[in-house]
Amino acid sequence: MLEPATSLAQRVVTAMLAKDRATPMLGMAVVSAAEGACCIEMTVREDMLNGYETCHGGVLFTLADSAFAFACNSRNLCMVAAGAQIDFLRPARVGDILRATAAEISSGKRLGLYDVTVTNQKQQTVALFRGRSCRVDGVVVNDAGTESATV
Repeated sequence: MLEPATSLAQRVVTAMLAKDRATPMLGMAVVSAAEGACCIEMTVREDMLNGYETCHGGVLFTLADSAFAFACNSRNLCMVAAGAQIDFLRPARVGDILRATAAEISSGKRLGLYDVTVTNQKQQTVALFRGRSCRVDGVVVNDAGTESATV
């Protein structure tokens, strides 16, 4: 779904996805990426359900966490999660199309703060996630456009 990697943010996401195993395993697809922002989607499958036959909270967290990771690394400065929290507001069910939209709230030299809103296909808010990022050494892509990060 992501357009050809023309912007720096899109090149960063493409490089990160080349090594990311969890995001594609769960069927997540990047819809858009920009400086300090990212939007990804996922359809809830049977194997993502908990004992109440709703989407497992860990899967919702992973969806939001992936959007957060792409958004906080979008400037090509290696960032890792320093902490995160999530509030579950409504259940997601099999077949629901979930969209996680990450937005930068604050970005400093070493620390960042990002909010991710997870909505369903009816535009209902399913979960709210807040992530804190911390800068580590390195860049995600080098000047030649190839991957260079090792965290």
